[in-house]
Amino acid sequence: MTRHPIRMRLLTVPLAAAGLVVFTALTSWAHVEVQAIPARAGATNVTLTFRVPNEEAPAVTNRVTVVMPSDHPLVGVTASSQNGFRPTMTTRHLDAAVPGKNGPVSDVVTQVVFSGGTIAGTDERPFVLHVDKLPAGVRTLTFKVLQRYDNSTTVSWIEVAADGAAEPEHPAPVLTLAGPATSASEAATVAAVAAAPPGSASPGKGGLPVAPLGWAVCAIGLVTVVLVRRRRRSERGS
Repeated sequence: MTRHPIRMRLLTVPLAAAGLVVFTALTSWAHVEVQAIPARAGATNVTLTFRVPNEEAPAVTNRVTVVMPSDHPLVGVTASSQNGFRPTMTTRHLDAAVPGKNGPVSDVVTQVVFSGGTIAGTDERPFVLHVDKLPAGVRTLTFKVLQRYDNSTTVSWIEVAADGAAEPEHPAPVLTLAGPATSASEAATVAAVAAAPPGSASPGKGGLPVAPLGWAVCAIGLVTVVLVRRRRRSERGS
């Protein structure tokens, strides 16, 4: 009889840890995120995708502004109408030209404003940009996204956490880049990965990330199996 409280405590700790995994996955998902294909420094013909969730329901998102990194200009940024939104771009002239896909470039896009559409309820929408060339010699690019709602509220996804600090409430989307391909085989590998269809890490039905939730479910199942086996061995030995 005295073993049952011990077993309950043993079960509670792993399940609490698994629950924390699920909670972390859900809260980290509910941010503006950026992905790139290919995600490599100096890459050309890049597709940038910003995923924007509507978090202020019943308010409706009616404008999304994507601000480019000012310290590492992106060359040849273009966008088309999507999700009912129309893009408007702002450019600036650089003091010193940067290498482009077809030679030096002196004018770059500083921000893209998507307006005219809506994101309602708990929906999430992707906003896609095309980039002729990413800057070389960098491993991270930090963007800023301003999300305006129809109740005149603007959520600024611009916060950057200090080293070792907890994630801020509205983190700026950060793109992590691999180094440039150093051989033909490495370039082929990067191209193959970029061309592969979305896998288990892409959002599942309803917009939730499949991979983190799957890990948590597997962890719960594994812990349960182990504890049941221990209980049976203990009962046989008693």
